[in-house]
Amino acid sequence: MATVMSKALTKASSLKPDIRLAQALSEFEADLTNEQKSRFRTLRSQSLSVAPTPSDVMRLTAEVDRRMSKKYSGQCFGPRFTNFLQGVQQFAALGDVVVGGSQNLIACGVWTLVRMSLLSIVSLSNYVDKLSSIFMDIGRSTPRHQAISVLYPQSTKLQSYLSEYFIVVVALCRYLFKFGQKSALQQFSSSLNDGDLKAFRTDLDKWALWIANEMQLNEAQESSGFRALSRSMFKSASQQQKFATKNRVLDFCSTYDHETVWKQTRKAGNTSLYTNFVDYEQWRDSSHSSTIICTGKLGSGKSVLLANIVDDLNISTEKERPLITYFFCRHDIPESLQARVVLGSLARQLLRTVDDLDILSEICGDTHTTGDTDKILGLILQGYPPNHKAFFVIDGLDECDDEERRVLVQAMGSIQENLNVLICASFREEPNNGLQSITHHLLSTRIVPLPEKNPDIDAFIEADLHRCLDQELLTIGDATLIIEIQDALIAGSQGMFLWAALQIRSLCSMKTDHDIREALTDLPKNISQTFARILWKSGSLDRPLQAKTLQLVLAACRPLTTSELREALSVTPGDTTWDPSKLLNDVHSALACCGCLLTVDEEESTVRVVHHSVKQYFLHGLDDARHIGFTVDDARIRMADIVITYLAYGVFETQMTKTAIRPIMAHSAPSKILQSTMGSSGTTRQLAMKLLGSRKQPTFDLSKILAEARGSLNPRPEHVFTFYAYANKHWQDHIWDVSGRNHRIYQLSSNLIQARRSEIRDVDKDFGSRCRWAAKHGSLKLLELIYQKSKELAVDSEDPTYDIDTPLAWAIDHGDKDIVKILLEAGVDVNKRVKVWHQRAKPVVMRRLEELSPLILAVRKEDKDIVELLLEMDKLDVNAIDREYRTAFTWALEKRNMDIIRLLFKDERTDIDRERPGEWAPLLAAASQRDKDLLQVLLFTDRFDVNSKIKIRESTLMLAASEGHQEIVELLIAGGKLDLNAINDRGESALMVAASEGHEGIVELLLATGKIDIHTRGEDGKTALSMALSQKHKYVVEMLQSYSLRIAADSLVGANKTDTPDETT
Repeated sequence: MATVMSKALTKASSLKPDIRLAQALSEFEADLTNEQKSRFRTLRSQSLSVAPTPSDVMRLTAEVDRRMSKKYSGQCFGPRFTNFLQGVQQFAALGDVVVGGSQNLIACGVWTLVRMSLLSIVSLSNYVDKLSSIFMDIGRSTPRHQAISVLYPQSTKLQSYLSEYFIVVVALCRYLFKFGQKSALQQFSSSLNDGDLKAFRTDLDKWALWIANEMQLNEAQESSGFRALSRSMFKSASQQQKFATKNRVLDFCSTYDHETVWKQTRKAGNTSLYTNFVDYEQWRDSSHSSTIICTGKLGSGKSVLLANIVDDLNISTEKERPLITYFFCRHDIPESLQARVVLGSLARQLLRTVDDLDILSEICGDTHTTGDTDKILGLILQGYPPNHKAFFVIDGLDECDDEERRVLVQAMGSIQENLNVLICASFREEPNNGLQSITHHLLSTRIVPLPEKNPDIDAFIEADLHRCLDQELLTIGDATLIIEIQDALIAGSQGMFLWAALQIRSLCSMKTDHDIREALTDLPKNISQTFARILWKSGSLDRPLQAKTLQLVLAACRPLTTSELREALSVTPGDTTWDPSKLLNDVHSALACCGCLLTVDEEESTVRVVHHSVKQYFLHGLDDARHIGFTVDDARIRMADIVITYLAYGVFETQMTKTAIRPIMAHSAPSKILQSTMGSSGTTRQLAMKLLGSRKQPTFDLSKILAEARGSLNPRPEHVFTFYAYANKHWQDHIWDVSGRNHRIYQLSSNLIQARRSEIRDVDKDFGSRCRWAAKHGSLKLLELIYQKSKELAVDSEDPTYDIDTPLAWAIDHGDKDIVKILLEAGVDVNKRVKVWHQRAKPVVMRRLEELSPLILAVRKEDKDIVELLLEMDKLDVNAIDREYRTAFTWALEKRNMDIIRLLFKDERTDIDRERPGEWAPLLAAASQRDKDLLQVLLFTDRFDVNSKIKIRESTLMLAASEGHQEIVELLIAGGKLDLNAINDRGESALMVAASEGHEGIVELLLATGKIDIHTRGEDGKTALSMALSQKHKYVVEMLQSYSLRIAADSLVGANKTDTPDETT
């Protein structure tokens, strides 16, 4: 077949690719029966009238799975086709953008042909696994670039390469379709030719690579000339601009890959349990916004259920064609647990169906940003038609933290109130899990608990056992043992698919029927016991490697690929010398140490825990038990130290070179040179076998062998550092967690921070937890270094900002008492001055730097609790000043915060009488400002000398009396310890200045004390009475005269009592 195809292609090579693609389609159609031709043309016409969309891809894969599930109840193959189909769908959609009906006819013909061919594969019962795997492999390189629609018109090479690619696609589908039309007997006798299939894959990979290279070149060379050319090929001059605007809006909403997690979950199995729920059918068929929440315990299959519901909605609502959107939260992808990411992804799925998004472009910034959930909500409400029914399927809400879940659920509630949106969500059954807070915000909520005795679990166990037997994963000597296994698993599963699946995998590792029967009599009671047994058994191979592997998998910011994990495992923290001999020869040996708790995705080659409960068991505990081999802190430190060490490898400082091919004698070839040529384990094996024979040939030229092993015309790099992309992107996420007490790691971290200071992101909401970590693990110096570098960048920016430059200051500024306490206990410098930058953009850019003590900052924030914590520190400089000579006490007075003033009063270190240049002492200031509340606080303390004369050589009483502050005078008198007859530098008392000013109430208050000397004379010889007479204050004169007469009378009475004899004597 491959030879025939090659000859045909050679014969037609003189024709243009688009013509040959049209010919290939015609040949496919010619092979069809009349009935099939009619069906083909009908489907093509439908695609011409309405271009295929991503929803059509979902419907097609769902239909493939529905048909396959009748024969393969326990396996799911549809998602394997998704990537490939997306590439075909995008090609078909090009006709909707590019000028010319012929291209549109060809593109839609390709989509129709592929659709018919894939559905025919269902009949190939013996080949479905193999063929779906082939399409999955093809899908890895299938052109699926969003920018194709923009770049396609301007690049003739891209047009040609895409046509060549789909010529091969058509040939492959034609080959498979023909085979699918054969009878079972004919299929058995002829079978699919592996050589033909390999030839198709080789050609597809070749053209996919050329397309990718051309895409990169065009994106790099975009210019006004290219854009002008492309405009002429679009249907209208404005259509390209609309397309670009739409892409910008969609990218603003989300660039998160929501499809991969769904595919991985969907592959876990088939279920029709939802068909047993009356509430589900009523919800699905509802014509208005409503909600259904599926609840179940850990491992009960909620995620798989929702993944199947996505398929059901795509198939069962095909005539109505509502929009089905979905999002599956993943415990090992922190990004997926953020409300902004979830809502943004749903928004993108909604808005990509809207043709014109110009009106929304003004709401979006230039790029995707975080923290703008309200903006995303506005885009949805403004951009999506309110009368168009849509579904949201959201799995794993319980994985989000409370705040993220609250924001997300409130937003979804707002969407339901304004649009016709039906929401299906899952939630784990746990005490106090917050389900009520979700139902409160969503409309018309139905709760559907998954049954304890799930009818699907029996079928699942049967199908999985059948698969293991068929693939020789499970080997038994007594055929009747399989019945015992099935019965024991059904009895012990208690509705937990995860428990059953793990038991089957454990049984597969057993060597004898006796071992299996022994295991069946003592099956673990719950999930945590299952995990413990698996770890104990598998860890016997290499416990240190088991721990290291699990730590890296659990601490990664995203799932690592097998090659990334292999490279990370080779790193020795602190050792910056790259040693390829430390690379695991087979990364699967590390995975084997973890038993069946780790799984490798067949499509992405990523390593992840088999279920989110595994991570919970290791890091936080499960069923009142947890793994005690290592802690979450151990995992984080291990990953951080590896990332920092890895980036310090010297090989990254210079561009990697290619090994020169030169004669090397076999007996003298260094091992590192041999290892530098290893492109794969297969190449290594071949080279090793040839070297075995070379030992007897001293003149054997090894260079020829090396060249043959790796291809002399296309020499490969010494080593492809696969972990670099991860480390380069996520080092800032991990560097906070490095070993704080390891000097070597600290030095490497400092060097990395200095070298990449321009990349450092500003601190985020997680900074508080990072402060806790640093205090706990002794990495405060590193924390401060990262923080300071991030703030240096912020200060240099032109954006309006308010920044502070130490972690302690950050905690004070955010009012985080707990963080302040942790940092103080860890020994931060409590007196280290804080640089506070203020920047204002309008009317002109202005920057101002202040240097404050932490105490002053806390007082300015009026945070009593933090001030109290700071005052507990023995080394605190309570009287530190700012650049305007204000102390913390001065600031407290200015803020009039009585609680903080009292705290500072109690601290004997506080200098309460310190004056700022040009200002009065606190007591005088309070009196002058008639601040009754403040004065009360100041007076009722032993720290102030109420009679002191400062600045203007007047006491507080004199000042209040001269300014007529009667309430203040009253307070001063009530406070006691007052020298009522004190004089100023002019010899005047408080009574004299009050009398001179005519302040009658104050004169009356002073006289009422009975301790006033009315005869005091000033420098000019005047008394209070003479001063009142000169100012003509009649009532004051009367009061003074009356007081004088009363004093005189009292004196006379006292004298008479002294002169009168005692009558008793």
